[in-house]
Amino acid sequence: MSTGATTQAARQTILAVDDDPGNLGILRRLLHPQYNVLAAPSGDRALAIAAGQPKPDLILLDVLMPGMDGYAVLAHLREMPATRDIPVIFVTGLDSIEDEEKGLALGAVDYITKPYRPPIMLARVQIHLELKRARDWLRDQNLFLEAEVARREEMLHSVTNAARDAIIMVDGEDRIAFWNPAAAAMFGHAATEALGRKLHALLAPERFHAAAARGLGAFRDSGTGDAVGKTLELAALRKDGTEFPIEISLAAVRRENAWWGVGIVRDISTRKALDEQLAQAQAHLLQSDKLAAIGQLAAGVAHEINNPIGFVSSNMGTLQHYVQEISEVLDAYAGLGAAGEANATALAAVEQLKQQKNLDYVRGDIKQLMAESQEGLQRVRKIVADLKSFSHVDEANWKWADLRAGLESTLNMVWNELKYHCTLHKEFGDIPEVWCLPSQLNQVFMNLLVNAGQAITGKGDITIRTGQRGDEVFIAIADTGSGIPPEVQARLFEPFFTTKPVGKGTGLGLSLAYSIVQKHGGRIEVDSTFDKGTTFTVWLPVKGPAAASATAGS
Repeated sequence: MSTGATTQAARQTILAVDDDPGNLGILRRLLHPQYNVLAAPSGDRALAIAAGQPKPDLILLDVLMPGMDGYAVLAHLREMPATRDIPVIFVTGLDSIEDEEKGLALGAVDYITKPYRPPIMLARVQIHLELKRARDWLRDQNLFLEAEVARREEMLHSVTNAARDAIIMVDGEDRIAFWNPAAAAMFGHAATEALGRKLHALLAPERFHAAAARGLGAFRDSGTGDAVGKTLELAALRKDGTEFPIEISLAAVRRENAWWGVGIVRDISTRKALDEQLAQAQAHLLQSDKLAAIGQLAAGVAHEINNPIGFVSSNMGTLQHYVQEISEVLDAYAGLGAAGEANATALAAVEQLKQQKNLDYVRGDIKQLMAESQEGLQRVRKIVADLKSFSHVDEANWKWADLRAGLESTLNMVWNELKYHCTLHKEFGDIPEVWCLPSQLNQVFMNLLVNAGQAITGKGDITIRTGQRGDEVFIAIADTGSGIPPEVQARLFEPFFTTKPVGKGTGLGLSLAYSIVQKHGGRIEVDSTFDKGTTFTVWLPVKGPAAASATAGS
């Protein structure tokens, strides 16, 4: 009994609203095998059910009803916070363009005219329920990320308050918005004195002021500036007017719809003593960069979902037209039977109508349209599944994983960034499962793939190879981009170092990838020729970091 209850609860719920009991019965028989079906004979009853529990996942709403019509019901649904996000499909006998435009303008997700064909009704219902499921999942992920960001900000405040380094945050107008106790001790200004002041006022003028203005003042222009992601040596002023040398590492973060600057400030004379604290602060920034990268995927995923949904919607329109034409021919044949024995002239007219409608072509095209629509729905389902597989936000345990499957899911996530100018080649060799943290390795793959795409100007190729040598597997990602000069290659994995245009990268991505691969007991190799292309090869021990340590010690 427990299993049956669980299955029933997992089914999505549809509310059918129609003042005709016969229509409600038809919808119930059509939908009940797959869904929980609730019925309402009036607009008032529909609003009461929609606001209660269980809340419907989709509403099929008639327009012409006594009392409150369907348009008014939809308006009320959109006004109530508890029901405004429930998708509504109008199912009505009103078939004019004006009626359909009005329904869609009020917020309906679809408009189906009676009489409808059951397969098409089921297909449309399935499409919108799949979309709702995907939207609900993405909403839950956003809530999770928001809570995670809040938790990390709280943690960051705790860490920065205890840090020996001065940590300063400036807003888009270079005014100090965060000032930790170490900053107060270093500069001699309490937080109440520093907050709201221009950071430049705390720096020595003349020889250092120009560099500070160029680096720190650049945050006004959407996080741009040639100092972002770099380290500057400046002279600072204490409250008593004395001057002392500092080193400040700069990063740009998106906050409150503006670019804010974060600076970690050290007294150069005590650099070695502060290195450990600096590493801890950088680790927190690396984790923030990972969350930002997940958020950046949203637009690409939405685009990839909209494409198949677009042609499924178009196919549904064509199918609706075909149904109308078939109905006209069937009505003509029915007219012959109603008139008694058909004469040759009337029969010829019906045959001529059949030829005009080109029913043979329509029958074949309907099969093609349905096949394409099914393919589109499968594509949407696969994208959502790949997004879940890629993120694994609820998974932090080591496990055996197929890295090729991780590459495939990651490719689906970043494909929108690559497909317009990159030709992808897969040369996957046989590799065993690897003991690893799959979601972290997916982050590495995503970073390398996006970097490969950004390295290509115009059209180019990206090749992914996998293979095994001894107790290690490798994943090589090669591009035909601009290549990396030798002097830059030596600094690729340094935190905050980037070769991207200002504002396009924080310099944390490759550093994070390097850290993750090291945690797995592996390494990253770079082979690059300027103006020819670059290959990043990730080597990983099959049995995880413990096996790598044992091999190194033997």
